[in-house]
Amino acid sequence: MLDRRQFVKTSLAASFGAAAFGSFGTASTLPAAETPRPERRPLVLHQADLFHEHGDPDDHFDLATIYALALQNLVDLRGLILDYPPSRRKGDPAVAAVAQMNRMSRQVVPYAVGSSVQIERRGDKAPNLSPDDSVAVDFIISTLERAEAPVRISIVGSATDVAIASSRRPELFRDKCAGVYLNAGAARENPDMPGKLEFNVELNPRAYATMFDLTCPLYWYPCWTVVETRQTGENGTFYWLPHHQAFAGISDALAGFFAYMFEKTQSSLWLKAIEKRPSDEVWTKILSSRRGMWSTASLLALADKTILRDGSIVDRTPEVDASPEALYRMENIRVSCADDGRTTWEFCDKPTGRQMFRVLDVPAYPGALAKAVNELFRAFK
Repeated sequence: MLDRRQFVKTSLAASFGAAAFGSFGTASTLPAAETPRPERRPLVLHQADLFHEHGDPDDHFDLATIYALALQNLVDLRGLILDYPPSRRKGDPAVAAVAQMNRMSRQVVPYAVGSSVQIERRGDKAPNLSPDDSVAVDFIISTLERAEAPVRISIVGSATDVAIASSRRPELFRDKCAGVYLNAGAARENPDMPGKLEFNVELNPRAYATMFDLTCPLYWYPCWTVVETRQTGENGTFYWLPHHQAFAGISDALAGFFAYMFEKTQSSLWLKAIEKRPSDEVWTKILSSRRGMWSTASLLALADKTILRDGSIVDRTPEVDASPEALYRMENIRVSCADDGRTTWEFCDKPTGRQMFRVLDVPAYPGALAKAVNELFRAFK
């Protein structure tokens, strides 16, 4: 039990970032009383290009997804890395979204803002990073050092800070990182768009290439089967998510979270935004749209969960992966990545420490994931 002073300090750290208090302590968790805590939950760090005003709303969907897993005690969310906004993005890191999620999920999760500079080569230790630009790298290293078990790292944006941390401390990643879950890149190039890279790779190709040199397992979830082809395919995670399906029956607070983001409000009243339901006009407009999505499968994998063809969320086991009901699975691959972010890969039978996403039922994939996302979102009461 936290005393009042500890609770206030920890809550402020979650709202304003752990760095504000001069340390990177393990995130404390205040679980719902009615939800039993399993003996050991996977320890997770989540990195995202999450901004307000948003660049792409999918990162807010991802944030709600991983907090839903934490709320249900399926993962122990130890921290968030928020990308420094590239020049093409208008907004700043969405720290209000983190504060909203901490409030709604009764979690106390710290965050750090990533480096503003790209690495100059793959494997770059970036020794000359300024103290401000080093915060996220130091946070990653400190979290791994202090963790009582190996940590799983999710990447749904730039790989810069993980790349620097892993280059500085390869032995730490070997011993204390259970795997990097990389939602970036494409399985195949697009002949109609020669030279085009997937967005997350474009953010820092050399950092992305460094992921394929990691001393820990790499679970690769390409965003596209074919670069910028906005349809579900065999080796890409992309799917269209209708808002009316994702948001059916969700709480007023979660509806307020999404409305605050979609409306690109300049109000600082993030707490009041989740204490009431959006107006009918605003919510009807939101429900009429759909969202391109990428990261649902990789986030569920952090919790050792998978989705069946009927949309059920179940424990991932070898038996489930091999069953006729399996919607997708991970396959062993041999893979290399050039400095410019282009990959060459092939499936193989033997473990290599590298696995790649593979959809087994392409037509069923979008509907099944939409059902699963709604189930996760309804965890917020």
